[in-house]
Amino acid sequence: MTMMQVELDDKYRLESKRIYLSHTQALVRLPMLRRERDRLRGLNTGGFVSGYRGSPLGMYDHVLWRAESFLQSHDIAFLPGLNEDLAATAVWGSQQVGLFPGAKVDGVFGIWYGKGPGVDRSGNALKHANAAGTSLNGGVLALAGRRYSAISDRDGRRRSMTCRSGPGANRGGSVARLSTQPGDTPLCKVARVSSEAGCLAL
Repeated sequence: MTMMQVELDDKYRLESKRIYLSHTQALVRLPMLRRERDRLRGLNTGGFVSGYRGSPLGMYDHVLWRAESFLQSHDIAFLPGLNEDLAATAVWGSQQVGLFPGAKVDGVFGIWYGKGPGVDRSGNALKHANAAGTSLNGGVLALAGRRYSAISDRDGRRRSMTCRSGPGANRGGSVARLSTQPGDTPLCKVARVSSEAGCLAL
């Protein structure tokens, strides 16, 4: 019997086989899948990821840095923010790509991530970004990490209500899409994101 050839980078490279990856690796692969889906639709889009380096999303920023070559090949930029506020504002700015002439892409899809206290302090930026909406071929996912045990925070936190993006949205999870366009379909459903290791098969 021939053994299947497996490499560590398969989680970012393979398109049709089953892959196994952690929860943070899945969040790294997600914008790559969005880029591939846009290409199939004939769209030339780019991605932008920013957030707070101290986020408890399981070392998300470190996994993004390790996958830098894969992100770059999909036209996805990762630029961590000094804090959640600045990161949220930067991601909001990525949605303004179509407001001025000379854009090099058809749209920018973004990911913002932060932890409990940062979600609280970024409420104004998130509120105005939500009110402004996303670009026609863009979109934003806001990921809020949480630690009930308060390992790095002063107190245990739950971000479900803070992250609500509209009536009936995100009733039980901590992933909120910041905005919608008429007739737009989310890339993924609202889901829970925890700090615990997990495994996902695509």
